[in-house]
Order: sequence, then structure tokens, then C-alpha cells
Amino acid sequence: MKELLDHIVKSIVNHPDSVVIEEKESQDFPGLIILTIDVAEDDKGVVIGRKGRTINAIRDLITIHAIRNDKRVKVLIKDDKAGHRDDTEAPKQEEEQQVTTSDNDNMLYDEI
Repeated sequence: MKELLDHIVKSIVNHPDSVVIEEKESQDFPGLIILTIDVAEDDKGVVIGRKGRTINAIRDLITIHAIRNDKRVKVLIKDDKAGHRDDTEAPKQEEEQQVTTSDNDNMLYDEI
């Protein structure tokens, strides 16, 4: 699978020499192979494609190949940026939305 992914990605990027595919087995899900694509910064847009269509097509092809070989696989794109999203940010936003919703509900009941 790594070879197929390598061939596909190198065929569509402008800098095929900078393509690195990392293969590792998932610690949380035994039997799941994680393939991580690392490409030049200029080529990330090419690999992702408009609205993610290219990467989704690549994932579909790799998944079909994996199913035919009785394996499970996940394809990711390596993100070199240090600004990863914290998981703590999402609950705060949800709490704010819930408070706003409950305030609106209280206002509706007060008016009735």
C-alpha cells in the first residue's frame, strides 16, 4: 500500500523528490495501518485539491486496495505547522453556545 500511495502522490506533485510516505501501525487500533504523506509546502494544495477532492480520491483508492488485501488503512497528510488546535477549545465553544441557547430559551418563556 505504501508503494501505491508513493506512486500516486509522486505522479501528481511538482516536487516528487520531496515526497516521503511514513507507514506505522496504530497503537489504539490493532491491525490499522497509518500512512502519513509529507510533501513540500508548495505541493500540499495539489495533494489536497479543491474542497479536498484529490486527497479523498487518493484515500478511496488506497482503501479499495487495502480491502482487497484484507487490511485496514488510514491516509493522513503531515502538518508541519506548530499551531495545532487544542481539544480544549471545542468544549469552550460548545459551552458558550449552550449558555446562549439557554438564555434565549429563558427569554422566550419570560415573554409567554
